[in-house]
Amino acid sequence: MLGTKSLILLTIVLLSVSAISQTSISACGMKCGQERWAIKTLTDSEAAAVGSAAPENTTVTDLLGKTAPAKLTNTRAPLEKERFHLTALIIGWKIEATTSDEIVGKTTAMSTSVPDHDFHIVIADPNNTKNQMIMEVPDPDCQAVCSSTFLKQISQVRSEVSSKLGTPTSSVVALAKPWLVEITGPAFFDFVHGQVGLARNCIEIHPVMEIKFLKQQGDKVTPHKATDLTHECGKE
Repeated sequence: MLGTKSLILLTIVLLSVSAISQTSISACGMKCGQERWAIKTLTDSEAAAVGSAAPENTTVTDLLGKTAPAKLTNTRAPLEKERFHLTALIIGWKIEATTSDEIVGKTTAMSTSVPDHDFHIVIADPNNTKNQMIMEVPDPDCQAVCSSTFLKQISQVRSEVSSKLGTPTSSVVALAKPWLVEITGPAFFDFVHGQVGLARNCIEIHPVMEIKFLKQQGDKVTPHKATDLTHECGKE
């Protein structure tokens, strides 16, 4: 039988192993984005319900007609609790990195934020390519993303995008021939900080949970610059 000292020592060892394990789980991945990060990565308290909700069919144009919340917090707005399924054209993309040209459009506070390494993808309504918005695919190697219940889905989308579009640059590049795709994911409202392709109401699909590449069609479509539209978006 173990003596008292042995039992105490064993308990300490087991607690230490458990603490190390928990720390490893919570600290997986590299430091990435900050703003509304738990919502963006489907790791907030409502993620399980949102990520498994039956998707509602919609269009880019319909989503642009939604009203942005007046104030954006770390709690989901009502529309951000819904998942949507839509067909859209991918017209341009980049990876969110430290050398982004959009840094010019950010405030001082935002310009010092950590790049989130998302695939920033500009999509357009196939029936009216002037109607554009953004969808984002998080990096599975980032903190929170790597511990998300939906890591497998996010990783799969990331892999499929890379397979079809290649290697992204740090500035948005328009595709010579747009891709028609079907996508599924929750709605998300972002802040205005100079994003190329930003919807006038700042709505996005973020994160993309499913994607199906259908076909390439049409000619190159130029993504909107941030100054091309008057935005009506939520504030901090």
